[in-house]
Amino acid sequence: MAGIQIVTDSSADLPEEVAKRHDIRIVPLSVSFGDEHYTDGVDLTSEEFYRKLRGGSVLPRTSQPAPGQFADVYREALAAGRKVLSVHISSRLSGTYQAACLAAEMVDPENILVVDSLTVSMGVGLLALAGAQHNATLDQALNAVRAANDTLGLFFLVDTFEYMEKNGRIGRAASLVGSLLNIKPVLAFRDGTVEVREKLRGSKRAQRRMLELFRQEVGDNKVHVAMLHADAEQEARELLDEIQKSVECVETYLGYVGPIIGSHSGPGTLGLTWRLALPGE
Repeated sequence: MAGIQIVTDSSADLPEEVAKRHDIRIVPLSVSFGDEHYTDGVDLTSEEFYRKLRGGSVLPRTSQPAPGQFADVYREALAAGRKVLSVHISSRLSGTYQAACLAAEMVDPENILVVDSLTVSMGVGLLALAGAQHNATLDQALNAVRAANDTLGLFFLVDTFEYMEKNGRIGRAASLVGSLLNIKPVLAFRDGTVEVREKLRGSKRAQRRMLELFRQEVGDNKVHVAMLHADAEQEARELLDEIQKSVECVETYLGYVGPIIGSHSGPGTLGLTWRLALPGE
């Protein structure tokens, strides 16, 4: 058994089977539709979430885990003789990172390191995977996460800005609200918040441009790639097929934008995230 336990949160959108294969512990956030409360990935699947989102009039709300939820996971790892590297959603978008930091201070700050990824969704997931794949020591796992973060990229397209606007998650993209009837911007993450990379007309044009920008960023390097969708699997699968034909992929992942990020981005979102291969991968 590896000496390092990698921990993340459910906003990382790591597919359950991938997390299990790499022994990554996931601490769930919560989602509420009015008076209905759910634990992400426990009693609410992504498929169920999007059915409720499309069929209801109440906007979902999300809440971070309590520090005690992290503390329980940390204590279990330490009791098994393992140190902990805990990688979480951008602190500029959620209080999850702060909750994990509080838990680390409560339990054993010398043997638990908490990382603010400054990204979201499988951006966080790819960093957690980098730590899990290079985890001989705590320092090695941390260095792998930092090196992966240096080459991490994330683009996404939203079908509507309604959810980001109402949830106050637009950041630098705020200037676009009210002028999006024919605009499909390519959005990116920078310094932990959303920014507009380019503005285009039409979904297909935006998708093509997102792939072009991705190829420019990646160049001839080998990459780990995740293509995510918010109830738009066919489009995501087609984009991933194109990516696999045009760049050398070490690993690829296809999955959902889960309930936590989907609450803010809305149905129809497409997300592309990647990191360059580390030496030896």
